[in-house]
Amino acid sequence: MDPETILEILSMQEEEHESIFLIAHNPELSEVANFLSPDHFGKIPALGVVSLQFDIERWSELETGMESKTDFFIYPKQFRYYMPRQIRATLGDP
Repeated sequence: MDPETILEILSMQEEEHESIFLIAHNPELSEVANFLSPDHFGKIPALGVVSLQFDIERWSELETGMESKTDFFIYPKQFRYYMPRQIRATLGDP
């Protein structure tokens, strides 16, 4: 699915949803994130998580090149820092 189609699907979401969690494959996910953010993520790695914030009232206002704010970008090697202590203890800290 091309990034434009993904953006079209996102823009059709109901106004009642404040947040949307998009799960997709590359290169489309990286392309969508790079279309919607002033930050350049390059290729988002497998299991990478990007959170973008938009100043919009409706999802229909979402469009390529609009201004957004990056809340965070977490790549797999960082996950151990975001895990609760109990899980880190169980898995062992590398």
